[in-house]
Amino acid sequence: MAPANRKVCFCIPTVTRPYQQCLDSLESSVPLLTGWDHVLVHEVGSPYISAARATMLRKALDAKADVIVFIDHDLSWRPGDLIELIETQGDVVGGTYRFKQDEVSYMGTHYSKQDGTPLVINGRIKAKTLPAGFLKITKEAVDRFMAAYPHLCYGPKYSQSVDLFNHGAHEGLWWGEDYAFCRNWEATGEPLWLVPDLQLDHHAKDRTYAGNYHEYLLRQPGGSECK
Repeated sequence: MAPANRKVCFCIPTVTRPYQQCLDSLESSVPLLTGWDHVLVHEVGSPYISAARATMLRKALDAKADVIVFIDHDLSWRPGDLIELIETQGDVVGGTYRFKQDEVSYMGTHYSKQDGTPLVINGRIKAKTLPAGFLKITKEAVDRFMAAYPHLCYGPKYSQSVDLFNHGAHEGLWWGEDYAFCRNWEATGEPLWLVPDLQLDHHAKDRTYAGNYHEYLLRQPGGSECK
């Protein structure tokens, strides 16, 4: 008997509707989901991104998702990039993309070796913080997070939700919701992983900030394309 498909849930928070580039990318990736059932959930118009993500996570768990992927509504990617994210080993795996600014700068931070180059293990960079716009989290990670942070769980015990992306002040600094999740996850002793070779384009209404972190690293000092 063939093993049952696993299920992935895509969670996209949006103000009104996702950018068309995001929807087109998702449509192009779905046919490549061999061995995966899939479902899509939205939260539309919520002014609180952490609450929107918590609500979508609860919907994903109710749909019996094995893997939850949070996607920002203003990102696009190559068809295979989403599959690469989902199938890369690790309970918390993400991609990074550019800030919406002229200067080329990427979100998140990662560990480095003594020579300053990223700490790479099996093609993945060990990360310290990741943005939440292209982020995979397994149901097992959610379970461990809830056990570690019961004060962030809410709702009836038989179907609790968790404020996975709880944000705010911590030890004298303000933490956004994505970096706060990463901080809390690392504090459990578990790693974060960054997939570098993803073409993640960040869209504004009148401009696209195209980016591939792997190619960006190649152009940095010590990289093979550094001039």
